Amino acid sequence: MTARRWAWGWAALAALACGDIASPARGDVYEWRLETPAVPGPGLDTLSFHWSLDDLPVRVWVEDTEDLPAHVARALEVWEGVFLYGEFRGTLVGDSSSADVIVLGGAPESRAPAARLRSGLAPECSGATDLDVDAANTQLRLPVRVFINPLPVPGVERCLALTSIHELGHALGIFAHSDDPADLMYADPEVELPSDRDRRTAEAAYHTPPTLQAVPRGAP
Repeated sequence: MTARRWAWGWAALAALACGDIASPARGDVYEWRLETPAVPGPGLDTLSFHWSLDDLPVRVWVEDTEDLPAHVARALEVWEGVFLYGEFRGTLVGDSSSADVIVLGGAPESRAPAARLRSGLAPECSGATDLDVDAANTQLRLPVRVFINPLPVPGVERCLALTSIHELGHALGIFAHSDDPADLMYADPEVELPSDRDRRTAEAAYHTPPTLQAVPRGAP
């Protein structure tokens, strides 16, 4: 065997040895779609959504409290950076009546939406995203409502930053939570930025045909 072949052989053995002792790789993506009771009939519908190119940039209005506008502006930049081809873009707007997404400071409203995604259950702050899905499970009625509830305790700024990015992840179409604490879209996130798995999941969501269509406020 030539020296080159010996080198390739040792490289292959080294790779196998490392593979034996390394921690198992996580799945490429996690389930991002929303499961909801099927209409009509028993069982569940699996609902997926992403903003279409015609919807971009998604218009986001933010309540001017607790530095939320700055946190949400950064959250939009972070998620825009996840996509390779500009599949998602957002912009802050000054008029809530024209917004696709409304971000409010405080606890979620008492009304019961079709789906409420609760997350960020840290002692410093919590978050929730409300989705108004029609009875036929075909329309997402706008605006999407996001609630970020800070508490007057140490560490709240960091919590607001990561919770803002997390909730914007729901608003852009990642409706389910990851089962891995190493992902930003875990129910009680600890990491501050999307992981590689978050990125792959967002890309998968934006390259999967949606079952929900965004319907503007006041549309029949």
